[in-house]
Amino acid sequence: MTALYGVITFLVVLGPLVILHELGHLFAARLMKVKVIEFGFGFPPRAFGLWTGRTRVRLDHDASFDEGMSREDLRVGRQVALVTAKDQAGQLVVRHVARNQARPKGATGLISGKLRAIEGDDLVISEMVWSFNWLPLGGFVKMVGEEDPSSEGSLAGKSRLARAFVLVSGAAINAIIPFVLFAAIFMVPQEQVSGRVVITSVFPGSPADGAGLRQGDLIRKVDGRDIDSLADLQQAVTLRLGAVSHWDVQRGIPDPAPEPGGPRFQYRGGTDQISVVPRWKPPSRAVVREVANEGSEIALWKARQSDPFIGISDRLVVVERATDTVTQISLLNAQALDARLAVGATLKVVRTVTDPLTQISIEDARRHDASLGTSTRLQEGAVGITISMTEPTRESIAMNPFAAIAASVRQVGDVLVLTKNGITGIFVGSSNPQLEGPATVGPVGIGQLTGEIATSGADGKAKVLTLVSLAATLSLSLAILNILPIPALDGGRLLFVVIEWVRGGRRISPEREGLVHLAGMIMILMLVTLISVQDVLRIFRGERFF
Repeated sequence: MTALYGVITFLVVLGPLVILHELGHLFAARLMKVKVIEFGFGFPPRAFGLWTGRTRVRLDHDASFDEGMSREDLRVGRQVALVTAKDQAGQLVVRHVARNQARPKGATGLISGKLRAIEGDDLVISEMVWSFNWLPLGGFVKMVGEEDPSSEGSLAGKSRLARAFVLVSGAAINAIIPFVLFAAIFMVPQEQVSGRVVITSVFPGSPADGAGLRQGDLIRKVDGRDIDSLADLQQAVTLRLGAVSHWDVQRGIPDPAPEPGGPRFQYRGGTDQISVVPRWKPPSRAVVREVANEGSEIALWKARQSDPFIGISDRLVVVERATDTVTQISLLNAQALDARLAVGATLKVVRTVTDPLTQISIEDARRHDASLGTSTRLQEGAVGITISMTEPTRESIAMNPFAAIAASVRQVGDVLVLTKNGITGIFVGSSNPQLEGPATVGPVGIGQLTGEIATSGADGKAKVLTLVSLAATLSLSLAILNILPIPALDGGRLLFVVIEWVRGGRRISPEREGLVHLAGMIMILMLVTLISVQDVLRIFRGERFF
């Protein structure tokens, strides 16, 4: 079911982004008087097409035909290719009729399309087809002479500025979409949980420790941003990885006689500003019962404040009679879980069991020994603190249009910085938990992600808003990817326009440019295939995004 929802939501989320991208090219091309001959929904093979346009030409009595063709072959509904020229009155006259849309050598006035009507000596041609194709993975715009300037109305025949405008228009549309979508999200009433974010512990030797942050400190602002939830702090920190981050905190004063269940710290007016540098590579600590080395170990009770699923051991070996419940389980107890288990089997503690011969649920494991968990090391965060939220309140919040626009601008900026940090994290080998997850995902991975969102336990509005937010992020990614100077993409074609300008107007031949774009397309397809294989393997391993 998740796979089916994944396919449907993938098409719903990504399809419109690609179509809007191509519509940007279409409108820009028409504005620059570039002839568009096909707008494709999806990729070939074609299912069907709708032909539009009414170009009127006169069939010259001396017009020639491809071998085996004659005037009788000109029938309404047939696709034709006509080599034309203008007479003294400026009317288009057919000089040659070809079988297909391939331009005969030396022909400059080619008109191709479907013959819509025959009115005496006049032919009415529909030159543009809106094609609907069987592979619903995107779309495309086909223009006349994308690399060859010899055809009338060709893209390559326009000025450098006009070509650049047409090429960047698709990415520009994708860059605008996130501002609109994020603003729309912020204007929808949403229930939000907010409260006071308090430091519950500081790891020795961490940036927080060196900066003077202490247990009980109340975090008010980070780099000018209000901190009202754990997610607010996590995002603010991730935005400043490797750079100085300025925190406004209220110092926590231990209450000498706290009431049972009441706050352990008191706060006075005023804040201190603390400067801290979040780390790209925070260390991890072994979880133990009693800490012998504070630099590399953490007590189980303290670790579970950050990760309730952590434990001292994450595996159990099946033995005849268990002498150590932390690492062993007796055959009798193991076979109570699954009768097929035998001595020597190793069971990994997991949240959800997919293979009962190699896995044990965390619930069953903790009934056996409460110190077991799904992992045995606690990964420190970027600044080295554990946090909690006190005095949580729920309220429905919807921004007015002006506030929503301002928030969307900041959100787009945040997405750009987070994307940059995510890419940087790959190259520096970051161990930051906020950068965990697949380094890259392709169409299959996006389908898995949208499917998990669609089948989650959230309510309908939350699912829709999450998918819209994902669409905004994907649109921004498409804008960036398409404008990069990669052959076969818009940025690669734009690069040839820049090269032409640098060379003083001398163009690289259409044949050479075409070969470069072909090589680029092959490399892109190979990369997409490789990423898709990784996505499929991840799905078969049972790995999920949430």
